[in-house]
Amino acid sequence: MHNLSPPLFFTLKERLIFFVFLCLILCLTLGFKFYQFHILKSQNNPQITAQVLLQYTKSKQNKTYFVLKLKSNFGTFYTTSREDLRDLKYRFLSLRVILDKVSFWEFLRGFYAPSFNLILLPFEDFRKPLRETILNQHATKLMGEYYLTLFLSDSLPQEWRTLAQSYGISHIFAISGFHTGILSAIGFLILGFFYKPLHQRFFPYRNILFDLGFLVVLGLIAYYFLLTQSPSYLRALAMSCVAFFLLWRGFNVLRMESLLWCIFVLVAFFPQLIFSIGFYFSSLGVLYISLFFKYFKIPQNTKGKILYSLALNASTFFLMGIVVYYFFPYFSPLSLFSLLLTPLFIFYYPLELLLHLFGFGGFLDSLLLAWVGFKTHTITLQPNLIAFILCNALSLLAIFYYHAFWILLTINLVYYSYGIYLYFYGI
Repeated sequence: MHNLSPPLFFTLKERLIFFVFLCLILCLTLGFKFYQFHILKSQNNPQITAQVLLQYTKSKQNKTYFVLKLKSNFGTFYTTSREDLRDLKYRFLSLRVILDKVSFWEFLRGFYAPSFNLILLPFEDFRKPLRETILNQHATKLMGEYYLTLFLSDSLPQEWRTLAQSYGISHIFAISGFHTGILSAIGFLILGFFYKPLHQRFFPYRNILFDLGFLVVLGLIAYYFLLTQSPSYLRALAMSCVAFFLLWRGFNVLRMESLLWCIFVLVAFFPQLIFSIGFYFSSLGVLYISLFFKYFKIPQNTKGKILYSLALNASTFFLMGIVVYYFFPYFSPLSLFSLLLTPLFIFYYPLELLLHLFGFGGFLDSLLLAWVGFKTHTITLQPNLIAFILCNALSLLAIFYYHAFWILLTINLVYYSYGIYLYFYGI
């Protein structure tokens, strides 16, 4: 079936023309960003309106101060304050920012800048009633904030962050491509229930899958405006839109070239992704899934499909090992539970959405509180630069060579086994 789909481009000339077009888009995008940067830098300590996304305390030289993560109309940045601030999370501030030492590339990827003259603005976050609805369904603040992370992409409480590192399940807490897939499936199921009778009666000549896909994409876009500050979801949404467009035009989205051009398109329109580790992980994850589909055919029977899905999950988990530990060197053998918890989350996530919709969101709180209270321990597992470069090189070679895929998987399995050895027997 895939072999019947047309190629994205027929000639090298077509590829070069589209690449030049994307380079032009990238230049225009960077030009607009630089214009914003120039306008701000030309002002003497510009006054900015921003929303507080995170607020926490740090100590230095026996002095405590607040760190604020702020979202403005030009991006996200950090600042500090030594004032005795109340809880400002999700409130809007007016403040003056000192940008003298901020370069354009720091401005592009997110930066720190000192500030002063913080003024609390009267208007509230439009999602406050929704947040209160979720929080009121839970007896503890810890559980309420946990579900705010799952549904509204709020910051994950420290207790849950520690657990996520130990169990290797950080990816299920950051609303991203995994959640987009689940939400898309829910959207197809619900919309299909109502749309199918209308389709059969009034316009059976239309392609129902593409009609539903278009409605689902619109729903995903609406959800982004509800989240407002989730870079991981924005990446997943942009990739979903590109994938839907390719499917709509009859292209095979599992082709490696499709993934490559998808990355180029996203970088052209969102150049800040160049600095995003999350985008790098997302791209590698999609690559490894595509490689698995390339080298292992989907079985026809139900049992085979279940085993295939489990093998796909395990393959992606281990293939991501060294590159993830290079940036986040927290290791525990408990991360093997990710192989079970990730598939279970596919059922747990829509169940909790349904329970919160009907006011029973706290149904599993006692079980989850017992779990988060379980003491865990992690060690530092830091791959060296050579291993990191080798895995990236093998990832590219695996596109063309079957054996490179197996070498890459074997290296990661051996390294994971080494981590288990260090965990139990290392000094």
